[in-house]
Amino acid sequence: MSMITSRDKVSSRDKASFQGKVCMAESSDHSIFEMRFEVGDILVALALLAVAGLFWFFGAGIDDGNDYGIGAADFPRGLALLLAVASGCLLANAVVRLASGTGHHAICIGRPARVIAGMVAMIAFAPLMTRIGYYPAMAIFLAAMLWIADCRRPLHVVAYVAGFLIFSKVVFEMILSIPLP
Repeated sequence: MSMITSRDKVSSRDKASFQGKVCMAESSDHSIFEMRFEVGDILVALALLAVAGLFWFFGAGIDDGNDYGIGAADFPRGLALLLAVASGCLLANAVVRLASGTGHHAICIGRPARVIAGMVAMIAFAPLMTRIGYYPAMAIFLAAMLWIADCRRPLHVVAYVAGFLIFSKVVFEMILSIPLP
């Protein structure tokens, strides 16, 4: 893995090489993180297998209300099964490519701190929503994600957040009659 920081006097589009391949990534304010494509596939497959396990585990706790046929618990468990099979295929393919030495492609993340901040915001959204409600949590989440994406003009942030919240209210609660938490 190679790291190029913004202190290295590089242009807004930096080139980092990975075994003869060229990786283009934005690095105006953070370093470039680079790894083999196969390693990325393995990490994603393992994360998706973990999600499938959670779907399977929590799906088992759903009360079907009957002892026969297909019930409410079968949908998340079916998704878990399909996700586990697809993740297994991705994992097997990545391991075969890694073991055989074929394919030397790179995954480039130009702003890893922002990617991690976005993931933290997504993980924090659901618990925040259960505590303060959908609309305040979505307002905080959208403002944070816009800031992470370099949208820093206050008027634009307020307009985007207000527009999305109005859209949510009109479509889900007024037109579809689906209450938001």
